[in-house]
Formats: sequence, structure tokens, C-alpha cells
Amino acid sequence: MKRNHDSGLLPPQLWALALVPVWIGLVIAPLALAQDAAPPAGGPPGFAAFDLDGDGRLTAAEFAQARAQRIAERSQQGYRMRNLSRAPAFAAIDRDGNGQIDREEFEAAQARQWRERQGQP
Repeated sequence: MKRNHDSGLLPPQLWALALVPVWIGLVIAPLALAQDAAPPAGGPPGFAAFDLDGDGRLTAAEFAQARAQRIAERSQQGYRMRNLSRAPAFAAIDRDGNGQIDREEFEAAQARQWRERQGQP
């Protein structure tokens, strides 16, 4: 491979290789994070666990059904049902008041609840 010693620039092939880590950081990593991965054991359930019909929106009935299923499962597994009274209501999560919760509202509510548990505003 010839190098342009006069300009000190890398040939295009090497620029492409140099940009691979940037591409991975800007494209691949956010896509991986955006996927609805299974929560860790004992962690909060993801949006998909509540979206029972898979339409990308939660109705009040769907939300209540998924929450009841989660509580029953956790109880059968022997987990203590602490803080149920502090669980946010459907209306508190449905920030725009349209009667449905989308993924953004759901994840924002989880983040708010986590911050509150950690004593952050």
C-alpha cells in the first residue's frame, strides 16, 4: 500500500477501518440498547411484558391484567409483595392523557420511579 508522504493523509482503505469503532458506537450500540431485552431477575418488567397484544400501546385493562399477572407470578415464586401501594397508577403513567401508554411513557415512568427509589429528584 502506498502512503501519500507529502500530505500525511491515510489512504481511503485505512480511513474505512478507522471508522469502524465509530460506526459501532453510533449505530450498533443504540440499536442493541433499544431492543426490549428481558429484565434482570427481580428487576422491573419491560414494556413488552405489559403489551399483551403486541400493538405498541397499553390500555388500562391490558396494564391491569399484566400487572396482576406479574404480581401473581412473583408471589408464587416466593417474593414478598413490598411497595405495591407505591406502584404508579395507569393515569400517572399516561402523561398525555390519551387513554393509552406508549413505550416512551412507560420507560419514562420506570425511570422516574427508579430515581425516586434512589432518593433522586
